[in-house]
Amino acid sequence: MRFTKLIYLFLLCLSWGCSNKEHETYGHKEKPDALPDMAKMEKLSPVFIEPSRLQLYGVTTEKVAQRNLIRSIRTVGIVNVDERKVYKIQTKFKGWIDKLYVDFTNKPVSLDAPLFTVYSPELYSTQEEYLLALKSSKTSPEGIFSEELNLSNQELFQAAKERLMLWDVPKEEIQRLHYTKKPSYALTFHSPVHGIVLEKNAFYGLNVGPGIDLFTIADLSWVWVMADVYEQDISLMELGQEVDFTITAFPTMHFKGTVSFINYVLDPKTRSVKVRIDVDNLRHLLKPEMYGVVELKVDMGKSLAIPQDAVIDTGLRKIVFIDEGKGHFTPREVELGYLADGFFQVISGVSEGEAVVTSSQFLLDSESRIGGVEKGH
Repeated sequence: MRFTKLIYLFLLCLSWGCSNKEHETYGHKEKPDALPDMAKMEKLSPVFIEPSRLQLYGVTTEKVAQRNLIRSIRTVGIVNVDERKVYKIQTKFKGWIDKLYVDFTNKPVSLDAPLFTVYSPELYSTQEEYLLALKSSKTSPEGIFSEELNLSNQELFQAAKERLMLWDVPKEEIQRLHYTKKPSYALTFHSPVHGIVLEKNAFYGLNVGPGIDLFTIADLSWVWVMADVYEQDISLMELGQEVDFTITAFPTMHFKGTVSFINYVLDPKTRSVKVRIDVDNLRHLLKPEMYGVVELKVDMGKSLAIPQDAVIDTGLRKIVFIDEGKGHFTPREVELGYLADGFFQVISGVSEGEAVVTSSQFLLDSESRIGGVEKGH
């Protein structure tokens, strides 16, 4: 019986093909008004299987029910430096590097560690102006112009002091100058943070000035993990969500982070959006450019669900077979939501309590299609 049905289907397809060819050769070739609706051409019919043969076919079913679903989003993440914790070290006055304390890239530095010393005649002359104005304001002669002269000296003193402050000369250094009255040709620059030297452009004897980045130092106590989240999962992402991050270098460790930024632009090549995750890295185990796995669990709440194994995806629609009892099975088109925990959210198509086929449904599908072809002719 099965063999006869297949022969019949084969001859039907063959005759349809020959008929089309005949049209092209002898008939007038007309442009069709519209493409055929493939979903409508897929005719599915109810299927009957003798109850005694159900076990032989291996047919199993499961009830449609309400379930608490948790969707797991897994993707690749790459460790990046937190841009908010990157520091560029420059001088705001001209001079030459006289001493260099950090002499190679990627060297760890502690807070306030000396980096380099700059010899600067410009710095020296400004300190002299400061001392001269300070001295003049204290020794102004008495007389008709004393008040105006004293005011002028005070302005010069304040201008010199502000220039030193704008050059990032530490307050301690200005206080030393104020009390010792001894200007210095050199100023030592210190690290503003405990971190790693990412870039080093400083060399002994180098002529320096404003706009020249001598060191780039990054604080790696917090890092960014950049992950690609695909288009279908974007609606599930929210700021502040907790994320689990694992790397092959430390397979037993789980690094916790939170979503801090979701990009506004979709990558047209990967159809994904960049998501930024802030991860605590106080132990400095995570290194920039490390690869790892990002996992985010989203609580979907309670919803009607069917097993993933029950769904036949034809590419045009999604079909399940309903067990009507006593060997009768009915194909049903369903509309589905997210996949979570091996179950699809059900939007429409089935009701709670109905039994869907979870195995051998492809065998039922082939039987249903054959039945649909026979009924259509």
